[in-house]
Amino acid sequence: MFSDFTAHLTELPTAIVTNSNNSHSLSESYDYCMNLFSLHAKSFHFASRYLDIEQRRSTAALYSFCRLVDDFADEIDLPKAELERELDQLDDIIDRLSDGEVFHHPILHAFGDTMTRYEIPTRYLHELVEGVRMDVNLTEVKTVKELDSYCYHVASTVGILMCHVWGADGKETLDRAADLGHAMQITNILRDIGEDYVNGRIYLPAETRMEFRVRKADFEAAEPSANLKWLIKHEIARARSLYAKAEIGIRDLPPAPAFTVKVAARVYSEILNEIEGMNYNVLSKRAVVPKWKKLLIAYRLRREYLRDAKDLTSISKE
Repeated sequence: MFSDFTAHLTELPTAIVTNSNNSHSLSESYDYCMNLFSLHAKSFHFASRYLDIEQRRSTAALYSFCRLVDDFADEIDLPKAELERELDQLDDIIDRLSDGEVFHHPILHAFGDTMTRYEIPTRYLHELVEGVRMDVNLTEVKTVKELDSYCYHVASTVGILMCHVWGADGKETLDRAADLGHAMQITNILRDIGEDYVNGRIYLPAETRMEFRVRKADFEAAEPSANLKWLIKHEIARARSLYAKAEIGIRDLPPAPAFTVKVAARVYSEILNEIEGMNYNVLSKRAVVPKWKKLLIAYRLRREYLRDAKDLTSISKE
């Protein structure tokens, strides 16, 4: 995906260096991240337009870095041992960024600035990398606890990191951000059941499949069995419960970040409605939210945002 990104992280200490002749300016680096943000996160990018310019560009830098990390699980075709070494290098880079080292690659340059500007804890970044390690080595989730841990590492950490950029880092707010990431990851898993199975992965826990009497053979059919449908309904209910809890935490955010997160959450949760609308057939189809529906959701929430912003202005003048 990143055409000018060095092929392997093991090359980074020499290929991405401080004071390189090929270095990008900080402004150019943020522009690069904004382009990635607009290209690959259209709904989120659209929703972020009410953020102030500094927060928007930092959100883009954080998104770009998280996408780079995630691509190691999905995009880079390396033996596991070599990939593990490169993830070690990525952990090292996170610590070096935290220490203020400047890398010339635009994503690392911009994110390093964001990281130090907002004092983003390295803990959550290392946990995100650990999520990639989990994904690389995962073929079948055994327990609900294992699934919840996986969702936390690969998705909840991202929501927590966003909260630090937006200046909302109270414990309850971060817990609700973790709930939203968890809900979104379950949504991803439900949408991609068929595709993941073809790729040799089953994220629905074995203990839950046993409870619903779902066998591996059920994933090989053209359409889901009755039992698999009930399991999917169960997970949809669990995801919606997490989305509901997350709504409470969204209220803790300033108006513009709250609008941004609401749009992302509502659009993503709409995937669950699409799954229901196609009679849960996620084995041979992929649930997609149509563009017109995304725009309608954003339009309705924009009216709420403008109304709330007006009310806050009126209160401040009193």
